[in-house]
Amino acid sequence: MPDVDQVNMRKVEWIILTEDNMDEKIAELKAGGAALAIFGLTAQGYENLGLNFSDIRALVQQQQQIIVAYDNYYKASVQALDAAETQRLQEEVADTVTKSEGSKWNPFD
Repeated sequence: MPDVDQVNMRKVEWIILTEDNMDEKIAELKAGGAALAIFGLTAQGYENLGLNFSDIRALVQQQQQIIVAYDNYYKASVQALDAAETQRLQEEVADTVTKSEGSKWNPFD
């Protein structure tokens, strides 16, 4: 999974319309052949947009930390199971060797 800071974001071009430049900017857009659509935000709406992006970034970072924790837990579980299986096999071999040292060992017993 790519790091959030490494994701290539698409370019967004903001054009700020004011009473003083509105006619000029609309004429530029029309001259460039762009379809004209105007989206507006209040100052509070713009602030909320920024806060929402901040909240999303925090949530993504939290989810990344949870994924890392689960990954570490899984790796540790696999290592513990492997170690337990290795120990069980070693004990089984040692038990077999101990039995065979005391008497003639018959593999068909």
